[in-house]
Amino acid sequence: MELRHLESFKVVCEQLHFTKAAELLNIAQPTLSQQIKALEDGIGTPLFDRMGKRIAITEAGHILYEQCIQIFRNLDYAHDAINDLRTMQRGKLVLGVLPCDLDELLTPVMIEFYQEFPNIFSGSIEK
Repeated sequence: MELRHLESFKVVCEQLHFTKAAELLNIAQPTLSQQIKALEDGIGTPLFDRMGKRIAITEAGHILYEQCIQIFRNLDYAHDAINDLRTMQRGKLVLGVLPCDLDELLTPVMIEFYQEFPNIFSGSIEK
């Protein structure tokens, strides 16, 4: 199962029309039909009922569509989280320090770090 097949499937579900979906995806309609056929073959069940030029989503198609929405949400979240990490807008700071050094040495450094990177500071201290 390939992401491009899932993306194509999602657009077909939203359009309920292969030609319109192909136009939105900027691919030829036969190519789109082949992608959907490959997806159906991989899953082992039809995702659409084909009635001439009209289509309807099968029960299996509804299940896959709901999962597609979640998959693409998760991919968007992962992309955003990685971008935040790369730009130092999110992350985790782990330090090991002796309790006697905590107040004297670490506190001023942590205050400065937190002011510069407020989303990275986790705020939990383990003893």
